[in-house]
Amino acid sequence: MRWLAVCALVVALAPAALAQKTNRNGGSDPPPMTTPDASVGPPDLFGQTPDPFASLLTSPHTGELSGEVGRIMQEESCNSWTESGVNSPTVSAKRLQIPGKAAGEYQRGCGAFKGKRWTEAEGHLRRAVELYPDYSAAWVVLGQVLNSEKKAEDARSACAKAKEVDPGYVAPYLCLAELAANDANWPEVSRASAEALAIDPIGNPYSLYYAADAGLHQHQLMQAEMSAQAAVKLDKWHHLPELNLLLAQIYEAAGNVVGETTQLKEFLKVAANSRDAAKAKSTLALLEATPIKTAARPGDDPPAK
Repeated sequence: MRWLAVCALVVALAPAALAQKTNRNGGSDPPPMTTPDASVGPPDLFGQTPDPFASLLTSPHTGELSGEVGRIMQEESCNSWTESGVNSPTVSAKRLQIPGKAAGEYQRGCGAFKGKRWTEAEGHLRRAVELYPDYSAAWVVLGQVLNSEKKAEDARSACAKAKEVDPGYVAPYLCLAELAANDANWPEVSRASAEALAIDPIGNPYSLYYAADAGLHQHQLMQAEMSAQAAVKLDKWHHLPELNLLLAQIYEAAGNVVGETTQLKEFLKVAANSRDAAKAKSTLALLEATPIKTAARPGDDPPAK
């Protein structure tokens, strides 16, 4: 009965959470993509796939939840994706039964992870999962730590374990999607993001981010644009400025200079001091210095670089 009560609470909270989400562009989306040409390869606008691992360590939710669900979300807030549980259909009983000692080790591991003390973080998180093997959040953060330690296979195993012990928890799927993106395994990124969206189709921008990234690299540009724009609308507080870079890459691949320019400007508004800002500024300067050509028509080749 306790589990059912929590499920009902989470479902009841979802509409209110969705009502708070608005278009970060203030209703002024960039021009639609003009040419989803399957022959266009993934662009190399910034030389690397944007990496949410590096910048997303806090929850974008500003509201507070009360009771058991709120306590769980706060305790799990170490990694980028645990807030996705707020709008998931259920919170599993396993996430309600974490022993205090295991939770303490998790929190210490979380602190070390945020401080980039990888060895210390790994030790605490391994103790957490030893004390409670079904600790899905601890397995996910352990996967992130191991990835930071360049232990890709171990990281993948940790996130797969989180998925195994709690299949209804979104975070493991996003962890696996990130690891697959690191390996340029785009079919796997697409699969993992689709599984995440099946669990939480309307409340999590990270699932849509990975779906868009996979679409770009698999030359499904229209689908990629739709997913990225949907994610932007959910990212009210600009916790994922990488979305604007991704949209810029999508529009570049389609030959949509106006869209690419718009997204680079949006990125620089919210991430002017980021590691990608200098490259974004130089790319934007080149675009603005070049006369905009007539928009391509469906079936046309994109403009030559």
